[in-house]
Amino acid sequence: MLLVDTADQDAILDALKFPGVQGFTTNPALIARAAGAEALSLDEYVAAARKLCGMSADVGSIRQLMIQAVGSADDALRQATCYLDDLKTAREKKLWIKLAPTAPSLACCRALKDIGCASLATAVFTAAQAYVAMEAGADGVAVYLGRLMRRERDWEKQLESVAAIVKSAERTLLLASFPDRQTVEVGLRYSHDITALPSVLEDLLTSSLSQEAIKAFDEKVASAR
Repeated sequence: MLLVDTADQDAILDALKFPGVQGFTTNPALIARAAGAEALSLDEYVAAARKLCGMSADVGSIRQLMIQAVGSADDALRQATCYLDDLKTAREKKLWIKLAPTAPSLACCRALKDIGCASLATAVFTAAQAYVAMEAGADGVAVYLGRLMRRERDWEKQLESVAAIVKSAERTLLLASFPDRQTVEVGLRYSHDITALPSVLEDLLTSSLSQEAIKAFDEKVASAR
């Protein structure tokens, strides 16, 4: 699963032209940035997220969308219900509700499943967090790989432990927070489910060796004319 990490509608539509992109992920910071604000009220945040759902309902190439819940567990369920309504009859699309790795948030995983949403524990950095999320019924966890690599010396051991727990539960491990293509290359050792900023996404097909080979192909064709 390849997703673009943005809440800007134009950026989402542009990213969908890139091979393999199935949809998008968001968070409160991205939604506020797309709105041109430092912060949003709860009502403003939900309204902006609902607009993204409405757009998704009309764009066939969006198959996966992830929106972070804010507030209490009851708030998360109310928000998810609104988002499902905005998706109209486009039930083939998978709506993920991102939850903080806290007891109150994870308590609503099964209730979200009952109304037709997947749940993703986000900002997970430890094996213990991943374990509790799996036991609570989360459909996946998201690890901010770039941040983990910057902050923890033993990040490989930590990520291996998280990956093993998620794989054992047959759930989704989404890797995020990639500063560049090189970090994506590292992440692909652990999971093939990633979300990347538009700038990083555009660089995924970059390779000097490929460019040399393509140039040689083009030269052969030119010389044969």
